[in-house]
Amino acid sequence: MNSLKFYIIIASFVFAVDYQSEIQPIWNANCGGCHLSNSSGGLNLSNYESLMSNDVIEAGNHLESELYDRITRPESAQGDMPPNGSLAQSEIDLIALWINEGALFEEPISGCMDSNAISCTDQPDPEDTDDYEEFILYFPECNTCSDSDPCGNYFNPDATVDNGLCMYNVIPSENEFTIDATDEGFNIDWSAFTPPVEITQYTLQRCLDPDGDSDDDGELEYENCVMIIPINSFYLETSFFDEYTEEIAFLKYTLYVDYPNNNFWGSAHGYYYYEESSGTLGDVNQDGIINVIDIVLIVNHVLDTVSLDSSAQLWAADYNGDGTINVVDIVGIVNLILN
Repeated sequence: MNSLKFYIIIASFVFAVDYQSEIQPIWNANCGGCHLSNSSGGLNLSNYESLMSNDVIEAGNHLESELYDRITRPESAQGDMPPNGSLAQSEIDLIALWINEGALFEEPISGCMDSNAISCTDQPDPEDTDDYEEFILYFPECNTCSDSDPCGNYFNPDATVDNGLCMYNVIPSENEFTIDATDEGFNIDWSAFTPPVEITQYTLQRCLDPDGDSDDDGELEYENCVMIIPINSFYLETSFFDEYTEEIAFLKYTLYVDYPNNNFWGSAHGYYYYEESSGTLGDVNQDGIINVIDIVLIVNHVLDTVSLDSSAQLWAADYNGDGTINVVDIVGIVNLILN
């Protein structure tokens, strides 16, 4: 790595360049009457606006900037600036850094610029104890960061230079994570999910509830948890076949999306559930009889006047098993009743 690249990389983590106090003095000291009081060659360097009105700066890329090319040409080369002598190497490096930072007038603000990244404004209400405590467990900085002074890994709407340290908490939605049972196990697929940046790995956990809501408290108690895609396997595929064939009514899968800059492993994770369907196809209201009442329920669901909320109702209404509840299912149940 040459000294210029090394200087730019190190400096970008240490400070940001201010045009008025650091760049303009270079022009003032070296460009004399050619580009200050005059506009030799159409270029005026007397102030920021005059400089940027010319197509000599490619913001963000010093190597593609004509101005940088001119100040680094050999003294004997045509178009070398300044024509008599050269800028100090430290001045050239500072100009390159300023251009790479975006060629801004004011000192740039370094921070996470991706609005998809975590923001402390995303934290739940502290009165929502469970969600709040879990959020703070993974993102404790949000107790000290503020909208006016965001932490380095969190989205900063005022940042003008991206620091490359954004943290993410984006996980597959319920529609992007599918669980399909087979005789040999479960096909698990999240290929419809697109993470905002390249990830390090996926990790997958399976938990069981063998006896359902045995204590009648309205909640399932998942236990017997196993990491079926373990940590440090660096698994990057977007599907997995879980060779679990034991008879079980309730499964919970937890998918962890490992992003490179997250301070806490496992912060980005989602829960996905499988419930073995019970009952009879077509018996939407689950009264043990398939009749016109079931048809009316499906019709109203299709017309969006009634919502079938439980997984058992949705399963029973999808008579042909294609994953969509529509007129085809209605016709199938009507024919079943008529026959």
